[in-house]
Amino acid sequence: MKRLAATSLLAVLCVFPGGASAQEYTQGTSYIEPRGGVYATTNPNVGVVGTYGGAAGHYVADGVALEAEGLGYAVDQTAKTPTPLGQASKTETNSAVGVAAMAKWNFVRTPKGTLFVGAGGGGVFAEKDLPYNGQKNSGMGQADLGGTVALGKNVSLRAAGRYQHLGSFDDKGLDSLGGNIGLKISF
Repeated sequence: MKRLAATSLLAVLCVFPGGASAQEYTQGTSYIEPRGGVYATTNPNVGVVGTYGGAAGHYVADGVALEAEGLGYAVDQTAKTPTPLGQASKTETNSAVGVAAMAKWNFVRTPKGTLFVGAGGGGVFAEKDLPYNGQKNSGMGQADLGGTVALGKNVSLRAAGRYQHLGSFDDKGLDSLGGNIGLKISF
């Protein structure tokens, strides 16, 4: 798997050798970014949320990007089922897929790094109710605060803190707070 990721990264860099500088972020610049994250939640029935996937974005103005994100989710949650003697609890991993559109503003841009904020929303589609008393399919909203550090001409390391809400705004929903990291490849 690591070899495939390294080969894919090398192929992208060879296809876009004269691409945009990693910290340029000017109108017309695009990027792809594999990313992953870990989040804690406020829902007592959900432990840790892990995400993996990526995003693609395009700068519509200097420092302002529109981004499409696709993530896989691995959610450690407690399932509760009624029994003749009360209620049984079982810890399980719920798999889900999320898609979102985001707007990002790089409010500090230097040749060595940036600071940004972002917000957006989309939907999440799980194999089981998320959390156990929620729904399989629900909306989501998210907000990021983070930064990037240039690693090379076309590549930068990006890290962000993220708040994310999945589902309804009651005990059937899920608030999560954590962080994600990615490798941004500009072209």
